[in-house]
Amino acid sequence: MRISPKILVCFILLCSGLNSRAQNETYLLPFDNRIEINPGLAGLNKNSSYRTGNQYSYLNSEETYNLFYATWDAYSNKLKGGVALNFRQGMLSKQNITTTSLGFYYSGFPIKISDSKILFTAGTDVLAATKHWAVAFLNNVIPHDNDALIQQGESFFRYYIFKPKFGFLWTNNSLQIGVTSMVLHTRNVAYSLIEPTTSLGYTLYVSKKMDNRVRDLYSKPFEMSPELIIFYREEVTIARLRLLAEYTDKTWGAFIQNDFTNQITTLGGTIGYRHNFMRFNLNAGMGIPGASDYNAFICELSFNIIVPPFRHSKYNPWAPPKR
Repeated sequence: MRISPKILVCFILLCSGLNSRAQNETYLLPFDNRIEINPGLAGLNKNSSYRTGNQYSYLNSEETYNLFYATWDAYSNKLKGGVALNFRQGMLSKQNITTTSLGFYYSGFPIKISDSKILFTAGTDVLAATKHWAVAFLNNVIPHDNDALIQQGESFFRYYIFKPKFGFLWTNNSLQIGVTSMVLHTRNVAYSLIEPTTSLGYTLYVSKKMDNRVRDLYSKPFEMSPELIIFYREEVTIARLRLLAEYTDKTWGAFIQNDFTNQITTLGGTIGYRHNFMRFNLNAGMGIPGASDYNAFICELSFNIIVPPFRHSKYNPWAPPKR
């Protein structure tokens, strides 16, 4: 299937998440959306994938976060690199603001060094913030002279954030190390509680490859992979260490996540199931009593489809692939 039909299919799938409710994505770090963590993973090994999930995070009775995401990536022969589309939707409950974000990433320009290579990445996310749909509806149908419902103004559009990203990914047969930097330009469209700013953000990604195939055959029934992610911004710092294990069609794991901003240390686990190219994962954890300021809870359910490259020649379909 060519790239253009894939993009159309992905767009239809992304639209299925428009009705999901979510919270400020700034404080949430997805477990299974690796393309967002490091765009250098887009189209890696010429694979194609679709990843979608929903993460719920309970901080306290006043702050509850929920994030929906959907990402598609593939390798493009025309662009000689990996491409990806990333969709996110969030909601800021205290300000009655809904956020919708769409991003595009490119990974290419490989530099080979012995048995490893470095990929350079570039892309951008554009986030548009609007008044929450329910609040906007009530403002239009209920008289609200000097009412608290419109304390942030009548305008439907609130602000937007433009997030260009740049980074690299170093990878060899067993390890992946990448750094992504982004510049966040925040600009107001109408009066809101957010100030126009320009800030920097960085993400460190370190992971052992989990690919127990040799010449497209599974050689090991059991595989383990540690993963470290550190996300930093001026007002947010999150670090997570996770250990994943796969045995035939089953996945287990454990993780510890430290939210330095809210002083929350979360301990949790991962359980999943794999069938052919499909993966279902459930990640859940709770704040450690005594080490956290809140009795926090986090849970994410994700669904991934990873399709390896398919080699086919219409002139000689039975010929073996070239080595």
